[in-house]
Amino acid sequence: KTTQTVLKFLPLMIGFFSLQVPAGLTIYWFTSNLFTVSQSLAIRAYYKSNPPEIELPDYWSALDKNAEEMTPDEKREAALMGLSTGQSFDQLMDEAKFHYVVKREPLRADSEAWARVNGSKEIPEELKPWVSAGPKPEVAEAETKVEEAETKSETASVTA
Repeated sequence: KTTQTVLKFLPLMIGFFSLQVPAGLTIYWFTSNLFTVSQSLAIRAYYKSNPPEIELPDYWSALDKNAEEMTPDEKREAALMGLSTGQSFDQLMDEAKFHYVVKREPLRADSEAWARVNGSKEIPEELKPWVSAGPKPEVAEAETKVEEAETKSETASVTA
């Protein structure tokens, strides 16, 4: 209702504004509006007398169907054309909320590698000299400094 009222008084407002501005601007407004209206009427008349022939794509009939009603080929073709045929993100999230993790034994729980990982902490003979050598002094100092810095940052974050 408000829009109708505004449209009724719009010509009067334009007339009032036209009297307040220089004559050149009034002539410009009038001629450009006249040209725009005549152009739109001519285009409408042309398309009314010569309607375009629109060739709809093959998947057009599938638009009225639900994804459950489509054949796999129709779904594939619609997806290639950019139409969503699967579940929406919200539907996937709702479904994911009801899934749970099933505890399963590792596939190779009985393998030798698994036993080494979970088994003893013995160091193989060929690696014992390397492990017993320990880190070089400058590496040990750097590691100590890093550990001290980490400790300071942890205490600062805890107090904050």
